[in-house]
Amino acid sequence: MAVALVLSGLVAAYWAGSQAAALATSQQDVTAVIPVSATVERRAVAQQVTLAGMVVAGNTSPVTASLADGTDRLILTSTPKAVGDFVEPGELLAVVSGHPLLVMPASVPLYRDIIPGDSGPDVRALQAALAGLGLAVKTNGTFDQQTQQALKTWYGNAGFPAPVPPASAPTESTNMAGAKAAPAAMVRWRDFVQVPGDAGRIASLAGTGAVLAEDGVVAQISVSDDTIVARADVLQAESFAVGTSVTVRAGALAVTTTVTAVGGFTEGDSSRNIIPGMDITASIPPGTTGLAPQQSVTVTSGNAPAETLAVPLLAIRQEMGVAYVQVAGEAGPHRVDVTVTAQADGWAAIDNVEGLDVGVKVMLP
Repeated sequence: MAVALVLSGLVAAYWAGSQAAALATSQQDVTAVIPVSATVERRAVAQQVTLAGMVVAGNTSPVTASLADGTDRLILTSTPKAVGDFVEPGELLAVVSGHPLLVMPASVPLYRDIIPGDSGPDVRALQAALAGLGLAVKTNGTFDQQTQQALKTWYGNAGFPAPVPPASAPTESTNMAGAKAAPAAMVRWRDFVQVPGDAGRIASLAGTGAVLAEDGVVAQISVSDDTIVARADVLQAESFAVGTSVTVRAGALAVTTTVTAVGGFTEGDSSRNIIPGMDITASIPPGTTGLAPQQSVTVTSGNAPAETLAVPLLAIRQEMGVAYVQVAGEAGPHRVDVTVTAQADGWAAIDNVEGLDVGVKVMLP
């Protein structure tokens, strides 16, 4: 009886093992014949690099007022300008303690008051500046009647009379016939301010009625534009050469611009989460709104790629230097030669070719 039970157990074990082996063999056979494929898609395939960046404020220059004789305090009386406005030579920037602040070209050296009869390189530069404002004047280096009249016109256009020389200086001019001409005028250097580069945008401005601090700062003028700066590592920097088109994004805002500078390699700062690499600087197109200093942005190299036919990179095969794919068909796979135009993120972009279209299945190895 015991022998019979043993034999029965051996037979059962043998049968179970045979069935398991057969099932495993069957599964292997099924796996071997199941084809692996993917479908042709239409998508944008391009290797783009995205960096984290920030809006960096441009350089600013202070515009200051000076106490005139008989003035105790500097108070911003009024101004026709506002933050964001441009300023350039010839314009009235503000009125401080009743005196105008006119924007004089930076080429004029302002170091003294100028009265009738004075001469020198500063007078010649003043005459050139007045002529540049469209006023009739000769650049002879002498503060003559014609120059004084041009100065009066400038003051008059701003709504102010030109200052007159002190009592000890000549107060009127005489023509060749000996007749009295118009009252004389003088240059009071405290009535003028200058901006580096002669033009800029008002970044900040004291409020009307404000008592200015001891430094007399009326406004801060941006003399260079805000920029976008992003840090790239050495490999990433290869995608951001000067002149490269980039897309700057901040929330829903997307602006296309160009790289204007690539800095040299600098060490990082792990405590501030700054990686070692190179600073990529991009310009902000004129008229762009929605970007403010210290605002975080992203900078992506290249324009958004167009959509093309695309297949998984694994589907691309090669023979004798010719790329091709195996297309699934009822009669079995067949070869279709292709031209690969780009590859990124596991996909290959291919030119249009007969026999391939969206939805067609291609074989994977």
